[in-house]
Amino acid sequence: MTRRTCASGVMTCVVFFLVSLGCSHAEAATPHTNVDAKPPDTVLFERAMGAMKNSKYFVARALLENLINSYPDSDYVPGAKLSIGDAWYAQGAFQQAEAEYRDFTTFFPPQPGVAKAQLRLDSIRKKSKNLGHLQPGFGDS
Repeated sequence: MTRRTCASGVMTCVVFFLVSLGCSHAEAATPHTNVDAKPPDTVLFERAMGAMKNSKYFVARALLENLINSYPDSDYVPGAKLSIGDAWYAQGAFQQAEAEYRDFTTFFPPQPGVAKAQLRLDSIRKKSKNLGHLQPGFGDS
């Protein structure tokens, strides 16, 4: 539990640092309020997708978790949750990916990404069987 709390604290600091860098740069470049400025949830999501594209999965997860925690009513929350699963999956951390995909299918059943999450869950199940063991939560049915 302490390990998870420490990791969460570190991720929060990283996100705060990254966001503050972006904000301070934006303020210095444009001293007047920019009417065309993007909402902060959009900025977080776009930065996270950029990090994913560059295989910076830790940064992407930190940004996405910050988005989910800071803007729980954002339209980006379902995509953020699915993308956290994708980041874990891309790193081969299948237990963490499985948990995220299961949460996604539970909390966002009408979303188009449910089919993708189900495919990933099936893939994780097959990988675990091919390795000769089952991941927790999967049974022989």
